[in-house]
Amino acid sequence: MRKITPSTLTSRTAPRLLLVFLLLTLSGCVWLRLLEIKNQLADFDENIRIEVADKHFIVHLLKPVLRSDDFIYLSKLQPSRKQLMPDGTQRWYLDFKFDPAKTPAQQNQLVSFIMTYTPKHRLAAFDFSPLFVEMAPPVFLEASIRSLGVGKVDQGKKQLKVDPEDLPKLAAKLPHTANITTVMGPPTEERMEDGLKLLIYRFKATAVPVDPDYEERRIAEAKLYFDPAKDELVRLKGKFAGLKLSIDYRKLTQQ
Repeated sequence: MRKITPSTLTSRTAPRLLLVFLLLTLSGCVWLRLLEIKNQLADFDENIRIEVADKHFIVHLLKPVLRSDDFIYLSKLQPSRKQLMPDGTQRWYLDFKFDPAKTPAQQNQLVSFIMTYTPKHRLAAFDFSPLFVEMAPPVFLEASIRSLGVGKVDQGKKQLKVDPEDLPKLAAKLPHTANITTVMGPPTEERMEDGLKLLIYRFKATAVPVDPDYEERRIAEAKLYFDPAKDELVRLKGKFAGLKLSIDYRKLTQQ
């Protein structure tokens, strides 16, 4: 397993990005814990267990490192709600509503991220809710998370970049427009961009920011790009609670 050393924390010139986690102005302790998670991902099967249940995609962290207050520090949001479980663990929910909701169904739908913390307040599981999994199907989401273990760290920009050459090639079907809209409803906006059909969904967190200056952290969006010839999802770009991600499905599929 490759560990991070000072020599690996160097900037790479204009690499193509698969995933970029923008973790700006981090304190030293939080940054070190995130680097430890990155090292754990490099030895994925020893440290991580993936569960797909009831259309949820759950990442179990077998050696918990991140703390509950790290979530607040990074997102600048309080959790939308908390739930104390019988075994002493606690679940924190970060819920996003459609903004605006264009149909009655969307008024009752949530994109949620569910974090399970140990009694000692360490992150033991991260759950992507079904609506998010519609946009990032399990096989692609797992491959993307695994790839973070071989990513390159830009310490100056607090970014983790994954070179497409390090990505696996998957023999999996890509979602079609109808697969997305049947579950999620009509997009907030639809247009053509760079020869691709673009669907944009916008959301707003039900969470309260730690300070009024961070109100913009409640605003979220997901951009889904489709190949109009094949009607296949080829790229997802999203922003949730200050976290930016980009998954290019074309770099993950066998051509």
